[in-house]
Amino acid sequence: MTTSLRGIGWAAALCGALSGCGDDGRTDSAGLTMTGGPTTGTGAPTGTETAPTGTETAPTSTSEGGGSESASEATTAAESTTTGEPTTGSTSETTGGAVCPADCEAKGGVCIGAECCPDEDHACGEVCCPQGDICSFNACVTPGDACIDASECADEEYCEYSLGEPAMMGGDEMCMGGIVPATGKCLPAPPKCLEGEDPGDPPTCLASCQYIPGAGQFTPSVKYHWDAGTVMMTPIVVQLDDDNCDSIVDERDIPEIAFTTFVGGVYQDNGTIRVISIVGGEIVEKWSYNAGMVDPIAPGRELAGADIDGLPGNELVACSSSGKTRAFTGDGQPLWTSTYSGACNFVSIADLDQDGKPEILVPGAVLDGATGATKLMLGVGGHNMAADLDVDGQLDIVYSRGAFNAAGGVLATTGLEGTYPAIADLDLDGKPEVAVISNANSMTVPHHLLLWRHDPQAMGGAQILRAGIDINGALSPELCPEGSAGNLRGGGPPTIADFNGDGTPDVAVAGGVGYAVFDGKKLMDPNVADADTFMWIKQTRDCSSASTGSSVFDFDGDGSAEVVYSDEIRLRVYRGSDGEELWSTCNTTGTLQEYPVIADVDSDGHADIVAVSNNYSGITCDGTKQTGVRIFGDSEGQWVRTRRVWNQHAYHVTNTEEGGKIPAIEPTNWLTPGLNNYRQNVQPEGEFAAPDLIVDLRLACEPDPYGLVGRVRNIGEASVPAGVPVHFFEGDPNDGGVLLGSGLTTKVLYPAEAEDVTLLLPNAPPAVLDGSSVVWVVVDDAMPMHAWHECRVDNNSASGTGKCPLPG
Repeated sequence: MTTSLRGIGWAAALCGALSGCGDDGRTDSAGLTMTGGPTTGTGAPTGTETAPTGTETAPTSTSEGGGSESASEATTAAESTTTGEPTTGSTSETTGGAVCPADCEAKGGVCIGAECCPDEDHACGEVCCPQGDICSFNACVTPGDACIDASECADEEYCEYSLGEPAMMGGDEMCMGGIVPATGKCLPAPPKCLEGEDPGDPPTCLASCQYIPGAGQFTPSVKYHWDAGTVMMTPIVVQLDDDNCDSIVDERDIPEIAFTTFVGGVYQDNGTIRVISIVGGEIVEKWSYNAGMVDPIAPGRELAGADIDGLPGNELVACSSSGKTRAFTGDGQPLWTSTYSGACNFVSIADLDQDGKPEILVPGAVLDGATGATKLMLGVGGHNMAADLDVDGQLDIVYSRGAFNAAGGVLATTGLEGTYPAIADLDLDGKPEVAVISNANSMTVPHHLLLWRHDPQAMGGAQILRAGIDINGALSPELCPEGSAGNLRGGGPPTIADFNGDGTPDVAVAGGVGYAVFDGKKLMDPNVADADTFMWIKQTRDCSSASTGSSVFDFDGDGSAEVVYSDEIRLRVYRGSDGEELWSTCNTTGTLQEYPVIADVDSDGHADIVAVSNNYSGITCDGTKQTGVRIFGDSEGQWVRTRRVWNQHAYHVTNTEEGGKIPAIEPTNWLTPGLNNYRQNVQPEGEFAAPDLIVDLRLACEPDPYGLVGRVRNIGEASVPAGVPVHFFEGDPNDGGVLLGSGLTTKVLYPAEAEDVTLLLPNAPPAVLDGSSVVWVVVDDAMPMHAWHECRVDNNSASGTGKCPLPG
């Protein structure tokens, strides 16, 4: 029998976990997991329990909708003699055959033919698994190595926590949770059902699980607001500490949001790096750093984050006001300061030589990621970024006016002006184009889009495709005051995405007086005049710098990207196909080259918008000023999933893994299905993948106190956040059942993972103890409402007896 938290063995009670009964007629489909925080009958936590020790199993529970039979039902279902009288305890269909012992089920066993399998852990369809094996997806398997995270298991395995030790307080001081992490055993990952394949009962595979929100009203609202300083740079999102205490900093941790602040309107000197995170629905300030007088941080310049030193965890890289580059550990300790002093403004991180040790790209140089030492002097180059421009399998260093190969050799020189580049394959020929914005005080291209690509046969190694399209279109520069930046020039970092859903990437750019999107097909057609390449343009106002950027994301998953852009007055979201303004809100900023970013910053399974603002200038919006960092989410929880990372200003999905690791060999963005974009975030693996929770009723029988256990398992395709409610009832909750108590899951549950939530009942109702009342367990009743969605909600309950098996 399944015992209390003090007595659950690693092989305990697999009826509902590995081969037994799930809800809605389905089984709980994979191995056992750690037990969550137990609660009393009133729902109050009772503290941490000791490691599992028992090996007994629970009685089989029946499921809502008449799922699996209990062992007793199985035994009594067999007919005995020709008179039709049942023979108690017999599973033989004839009077002459061998029979299962009459007391098998009463002692917690399971009859399989004439054999009494010692417990439900080993009962696996028509066989009884040998000692040491467990039943997973109707197959006997041998648990593998101990693990604290799936990263310690082999490919196609996951870490099943109930096969090890539960979490305990008093862990590593560096662990943000302050606990010893739960351990488990590696098990084979559940097989995926083929299209149209019936998973069966018990399931032998996991079926597709998707939730498609559909288009609706675009209704963002502020979820979190950090308002303790002024910000005028692009925030980044990256994991910096071990939140879940598994001794690994990866995508399973809660991401941090890093940015710099300034005071008194001094946005180029004496900045403070700040790192915050969303923990338990609240903003937590992790750390801050101010250098004082020695190489102070330039608060108006950009940050980058990644694992740059080869040691566990990620680091931050920043620019100092003296032009040097500085690196910091994930907990805010200075790591190195470069001796190279250039015009550090943008920082990009990439592994140029593919040795597993990333480099830092800054204007005019390449630095060693681990030490900050100068590896290459480039002489020229502005906002450098990495891309395989010549398609030779190795990254190159691309800037607005040309490119170098990884060794520093000149690859291309355009001879044109330019400031900000972005890279994608606009004509879908497998080779990239470089979209460049020129916003210098030039008489010829002061606010223009240029387009070129590498061609070793062309002069300078660069073929010029568009020599300068006025990004203002029909909008007059006089919309900004004479002499202002927006009047004289304009154009920020370009964004590349499929805005109209035609399968071809388009180019978008913000200027001083408008936001414009250019049709990618028309840009690549030499027969289309410059003025006719516009898809749409909308009037905005950024007269202060005229060089802000933007980001894009397909929030409703319809295949057409939405634009997220903040000028000096308002934060706006435009429909990508035609520029219709879907939403806006006041968001004042003096503007540099910052832009909002999109990431799942609170790990709730939905995209968030992270936008910065400041109130140091005379800019107002409807008589108001905003400041700090605001995080917006959809008030109806309809936005689709996205990655939990946006690690640098030159962000493109393939430049970083979700956990912050820089790939040694970066996948080619424009050749990766679903990408071919720049400064756009996307959904990780499965655009509409969703969780699917089932629950199985277990019993905590020995030692005292008695309790009920709800084993919650995620059989969906996406993770589900911690904090899912589990309720226990005496009687059917849909027919007047009495609530006995509730608990919450305590960890993120990834596909196949499960967690036991225990309700201790030292004074359980007699009818529950003797089995005369039916006990029900319900998971995720959507009260309160939450942002994530299951792919189905008709399988979230189970019922059974509360009577413990006889000892022995």
